[in-house]
Formats: sequence, structure tokens, C-alpha cells
Amino acid sequence: MSLLYFQRTRLRKDFGTPINFSDFKGRMRSIPSEEVGSESEKQWVQKRYQTIEIDCTPQYAQHTADTGNFVQKNEGTLFVNGAWPKKIKGGEITERQRYLQRLTAEPAYHMEVPRVCDTAANTVLQNNTLNLYEQHFADGDVFETDESTMSLKTLCVLKDPCNLNRHATKLSWHPDGSGKIAVSYSTMKFQKMNDDTPRSSYIWDINHPNQPEFELIPQSPLCCLRFNPKTHDHLAGGMYNGVVGFWDVRKESRRPVSTSNIEFSHRDPVFDLRYVSSRSGTECVSVSTDGQLLWWDTRKLERPIDEFTIRTDSKEIMGISALEYKAEGGPTKYLVGTEKGFPVLVERKAKKDQPSEKKIKAIFNQGHGGHFTATRGIKRNPVHTSFFLTVGDWCAKLWSEETLKSPIMISAYNHAYLTAACWSTIRPGVFFTGKTDGTMDMWDLYSKQNEAVSTIKISESPITDICCNKRGKLLAVGAEDGVTSIVALGKGLSTAQRMEKEVMFEIFEREKKKEGLLEKLRIVERKRKERESKGKSRSPKNIRVRDTAKEEKARLKAIQKAVSQITVLLVLTVNINITVLFALTVRSNLG
Repeated sequence: MSLLYFQRTRLRKDFGTPINFSDFKGRMRSIPSEEVGSESEKQWVQKRYQTIEIDCTPQYAQHTADTGNFVQKNEGTLFVNGAWPKKIKGGEITERQRYLQRLTAEPAYHMEVPRVCDTAANTVLQNNTLNLYEQHFADGDVFETDESTMSLKTLCVLKDPCNLNRHATKLSWHPDGSGKIAVSYSTMKFQKMNDDTPRSSYIWDINHPNQPEFELIPQSPLCCLRFNPKTHDHLAGGMYNGVVGFWDVRKESRRPVSTSNIEFSHRDPVFDLRYVSSRSGTECVSVSTDGQLLWWDTRKLERPIDEFTIRTDSKEIMGISALEYKAEGGPTKYLVGTEKGFPVLVERKAKKDQPSEKKIKAIFNQGHGGHFTATRGIKRNPVHTSFFLTVGDWCAKLWSEETLKSPIMISAYNHAYLTAACWSTIRPGVFFTGKTDGTMDMWDLYSKQNEAVSTIKISESPITDICCNKRGKLLAVGAEDGVTSIVALGKGLSTAQRMEKEVMFEIFEREKKKEGLLEKLRIVERKRKERESKGKSRSPKNIRVRDTAKEEKARLKAIQKAVSQITVLLVLTVNINITVLFALTVRSNLG
């Protein structure tokens, strides 16, 4: 089949003048005037008024549509073969070594390695030419008057996946500072927990806050949870039924690896748990309101390796509501907060092949100065470990191990109860306190001792725990509604000031000395009152009744006599001075 073609040609001159489009400013051209009385003029009518409608309000639809929630989910890929060829099994070490030996024996390998090294060396030299991250000027001191440096910024919020309202009881940051945090969830209100209450607690990653990274399922809801500072994949937690559990995240098992026997565990909920300094790094201590301190070894968690019960002189058991342990403050010292409102220092010295020596080394607040309610938190200063902070009732109190009678510093009373406290890990003069109204006070003793630097509203529910990470730049705040807020501290709260350690030590020592002098005055006043009370308790037969009116009159006469004698002496002294001056004047005139 043949194809048909049609072709038509035209000359360039037949196309006409070329048309060129371009931009130019607008010009007004006059309309040619029409002849008066013409037909075209009658077609036009002059308009005197013109109406223009302008509406600046936005237009809304009459009907609304509620779209569904956008749920984010974190997903990723994991390549475990290590980019080995298909013939090589990545899990077999011998096959990998043989492949590497064959690869290094090839001539192309020796030619490719120098080329790659030259490229890498050139890149390194370019980077070393100009350091983009070099800081040419050191940061100046951050002053407390700058409100921008004392602010907080909320990074993320970790919500309890459970639908029921549970408390975020304890928080524990990962020791390596990777941004992971363990949160224990439980209901601490009396008789508010039933069999249907979820028991899960979680490990979160603040970089992926939508879902927890790991789930822990104990046999009873966890009241406290701690990472092992030496082995970061190990966790220990205390449960509501008094049992202590141990988890190993590497085994990817949500159930505890081992738990203590309930017969040898606490009789009340475990309020706090800490890992202690030991050779194995597996020992921990737990406290409860039953008054017991139980030491455990997570390798053999069936029963405690040691125990101690806090009792008063009258053999009364004191319930423990808070615990603090720092190896820097003494590896054998354990600070506990009691339900009676005052702290107690317990000392435990372990001995080889012998029972350990345990005793109450100091009971603070022997008579006055403690809290009116149970101690809700007790924290040692991270730098000056001999000083520690307690919170309870409506105030926070700072104590010294050398001053046993009363605290050295007391904050002003608040309208709400204080429930949690935490020191900054970077600045020794900064600490945070949480209250039942959901607010958090930020204290900076380096600049102000009489009031908090700032007060921030964190939650609508009472705050349960506050925890600062290792670098001192992030703060985790747990609340009773199960929400954990992760906030970033401003530069003024996370950067150490000039000479802050020395200044804070001087402030603490000054307050300690002042409290020591006040304590001596209290002792003198107490002895005086005791003498007065003994004098009043004597029988009237053995004591002579004094006439107070006569004594007062005699005292007034003695005072008047002394005043008259002093007046006479002053007059005589003035007369002698005048006589001497007159004699000197006459002598000078005669001379």
C-alpha cells in the first residue's frame, strides 16, 4: 500500500509582518470624539456613580468534616549480612576470613587501596584547612537576670499507652546519655488498683516518642525502675507487691529474667531501688514503708543477701519513703527519708566471710526542724556530697551530715505540697522541686537564696518524680496522669558559672557554721528553762519567798546612786580640766 503525501509552500512575504511581543508600561489612549448628534454617540450613557463591594472576611464552608487522627509509626530496616557476597555466610567467621584473604591477594586490591587513601587524605586536608565548628570566642558568663537563659523548652511528651489513669512513679535515664529513659507506671493511691489494671512499664527513646522502644511486663505493677550504671542493658525494679525483679534487654524478653521470692521480699510496695558499689556490679538495695533495707544480688535474686530494719530508741519501726545512694558520698552510706519527716543515715560495712556490720550512724532532726509529712524525696548534692536536700510538706530543706539537729537552709512555704526534687548534674547550686499543683520551681542558690528563680507549669496533675540526665541539659518530669514531659534546660541552667563550685561550698559552710552557733544558743536557752522549771518545782518550805516590789525598789535606788556618783565624777573631772587650763593660760601670759 503506497502512502499519500500533501505539501504546500508559501513565500515569506505572504506571511506578513512578524509579530514581536514585549512588556511595556501601560498607556492611556484617548477615545476619538464622536460627532455631536451622531448615532454612535447615542449608544453611550455617562455613568455618575459606581459601587464596588469589598469583603475582607474569610469565607467558611457551611458544613465541617472531622478527619481521622494521623498516627505516626517509626519503622526502619536492619541489614545483618554485612554486605558479604551471597556465597559467603556472614555468620561464619572462617568463611569471612578466607574471603578476606583471597580479596587481599588480588592485584586489583593493591591498586585500589592507594587511590581510596589519596581521596580520603585530600578530603581530610580540606576539612583541616578551615574548622567550621571552631569557637573563636569563649562564651561569657550567663547572668541570672537574663530570663531567656533561665527558660525551659518542651521537646516531647511520653504518654502512657494504657487507657487507664496510671502514675509515672519513677524515671531513670540511660547511663550512656543516648536519650533513652525507663519509666515505671503504677497506681499508688490506696485501693485504687484491681486485677484489670495493666502492669506494663516501658523504655522510651526521646528521639522516637510516639511508641515505647521496649516493654517490661512484671508480675505486679512497677513502683520504681533503675538502669545498672555498669551494665547498661540490665534493669532492676521494685513492684507493688514488694517483689524485686531483674530484666536483661539483650534477651528481648518482656518478662523478668528472675524475681525475688515473695516470702523474703518487702511486705509493702517498694518505694525506691538503687544499684550500689560492688565488685560484681550486680548488687542493689531496695526500701519500703515496712522499714526494711534489703540488699540483693541480681545473679541470685531468690532472697536478699542482707537486711536491716530502722527502729527508734523505743524499738518502733520507722517506714521508709525515699532513698539516696551515691558512691561519691561514701560507698557504705545510705540516706533514707522516713515517714516521720526526717532523714536517717545508715552505714553498712561488708566483711569477707563474716556478717556485715550495719548501724544507724545519724538521725537528723532530733527534736525539731523536720517535715510535718513523710519525706517525699531526698537527694545528695552532685559536687558537695556531704550536703543533701529533702522535700516534704510545703517546703524544701538543705541538710549537712555534720549538723544533726536541724537543716542549714529552709525554703519558703508554698501553698501546695512538694512531691519531688532533683539536683542539676552540672551546676551544684541548681535544683528543681515539683508540687501537687503541677508546677515546678527552679532554684539557683548561686544567685538567689530566698526565692525560686522561676516557676513553670508542667502538668495539670501532681508531679511524681523529676530526673536530670547525665549531661545536665535535659530534664524528665513525671506526673500522676501518666505523662512524662522531656524539657530542655536553658543555657543559664545547664552551663556552670565561673567559680560556682567554690562559691557554693562557701555558702554551704557559712550556713552550717551559722546553724552551729544557733544550736549552741538553743542549748543555753534550754538549760536556762530547765533551771527555771526546777526552781519553780521546789517546795515553798525550802525556798524563801521574795518580795519583788522591794527588790525592784532597791534596784532602782542602786541605779540612782550609781548615776549620781557618775555625775559627781564627771563634774569633778570638768572642774579639774578647767583649773589646769586656767593655770596654763596664766603661766603663758606671765612668760
